[in-house]
Amino acid sequence: MADPIAFPPFLSSTPSASSSRSTSPASSSRSSSALTLSGDTPCPSRPLSILEKDEWDAPTRVGSPAPSICGDKKGAALGDAEKAGEEREGPSADVDEFPEGGLRAWLCVAGSTLVLLTTFGFSNSFGAFMSYYATHQLAAYTTSQISWIGSAHLFITFSCAFGAGVLFDRGYFRYQLALGTVGWLAGIFGLSFAESFATIFVCQAVIMGLSLGLFFSPCLSILGTYFRRRRAFVVGIAASGTAIGAVVFPVLLGQMFEKKGFAWAVRAAGFMMLGLLVIANCIIRPRKVKSQALPSSPSPSRAPAQASLATALRKIVRQPSAWLVCLGVFGVYVSCFIPLFYVGLFAREYSGPGPIATYALSIINAVAFFSRIGSGLVADRLGTFNTAIPLGALVAVLTFAMRAATSTAGLAVWLVLFGFAQGGWISVSAACFMSLADNAGEIGLRSGIGFFFVALATLIGSPIAGALLAATDGSYVAALCFGGGMAVAGCALLVLGRATQVRRRSSQWV
Repeated sequence: MADPIAFPPFLSSTPSASSSRSTSPASSSRSSSALTLSGDTPCPSRPLSILEKDEWDAPTRVGSPAPSICGDKKGAALGDAEKAGEEREGPSADVDEFPEGGLRAWLCVAGSTLVLLTTFGFSNSFGAFMSYYATHQLAAYTTSQISWIGSAHLFITFSCAFGAGVLFDRGYFRYQLALGTVGWLAGIFGLSFAESFATIFVCQAVIMGLSLGLFFSPCLSILGTYFRRRRAFVVGIAASGTAIGAVVFPVLLGQMFEKKGFAWAVRAAGFMMLGLLVIANCIIRPRKVKSQALPSSPSPSRAPAQASLATALRKIVRQPSAWLVCLGVFGVYVSCFIPLFYVGLFAREYSGPGPIATYALSIINAVAFFSRIGSGLVADRLGTFNTAIPLGALVAVLTFAMRAATSTAGLAVWLVLFGFAQGGWISVSAACFMSLADNAGEIGLRSGIGFFFVALATLIGSPIAGALLAATDGSYVAALCFGGGMAVAGCALLVLGRATQVRRRSSQWV
């Protein structure tokens, strides 16, 4: 126990203004006696300065802090402690921003998987449509012209991802999912009645492309608001839905085309989509992150949101890593869709009609189902770029090697290997865009910008390959060399993008 410490003489000998006005005898007696303080002393006693004396005697203002006899040192110490506490709270707040699980989070994963199964699973089955169109409704058109339907569909889909990402960041996900579902179903049932190139193009490329572009990117971005440590894994699970759909739809359509005709084959697929998309709309629920705000009316209050979007865009445009990653992904995606579009025709030409030619797309996507989940698990442990770059390089090698797969056995091996590489790449590439985000509120915008580059790749890749096929009298050498070369260039840019991420995070596990 410390010795009692007497207050300064002016406090003990002269009553303060407040004590002289007091009418309580006890108060008067306490003010006239020497004041002592028992217990541990928080700071050394010292004479109060004139300024401190004036503050002590002055009347207390409402809301003003009470003076401390320990001066500013104690206040400074408390301020430092508060700052230290805020720094300690930072990581925990960041962890709370990502629940990393829970029923609601895993229902979102399941719902996003159903969405991609229904939509991109169908889009990746365009090879089955291309083979049918070439011998039925569009027999008068070249393969390059027919491929524009699938390329335009993917271009419109991915190019809409930028606007969809902005809407997602502002909290409109529920509306995007509902409107996109209605538009997608209208397109698929309209396609069942289409017979000319124009009507097929409008239904399959324009209507279905716009509808899918409205909600596919948000269905991936919403997973990034629930997960950070396991983000690549859950995106891989959702992306595996694409592989499941791309296995189911070619088989379903191939059987139904022969038995029921084009119209009822497409309608059967449409009814299946209707049930799955209704379930997805019921179980996906978004989280409201810090930057998400739903403006209630057009007023000046919307200006900060618009300003923040402009600021975010300027920041992204000035980042070398953003350009390197987007251009790198662009190069690899140019290569990815060339084999997917032409493998059916390639298999019929070199292995003849048979199970391999009929189920080529299904084999690729069946293997892709496992690689999309597996690549996500690997990426969460080794790093997104450390996983994406080897997979992109494997896509390049296998695109070059497709020309050598001219036997039935060789083609079967190639289909398995390409399914593994392509499925894993598509799964991890989406996580590459998300890894560049500084916070959860940027995920939709980053994904939208990245998928716009994917849109450009899908627009030019397959038509250029078709034009090269026509110019070389059906030889696949030029088309495959074009695709493989673009993938090599894309991987080189991704290596440079990875270097910027290594410097940014001071870690090789990026």
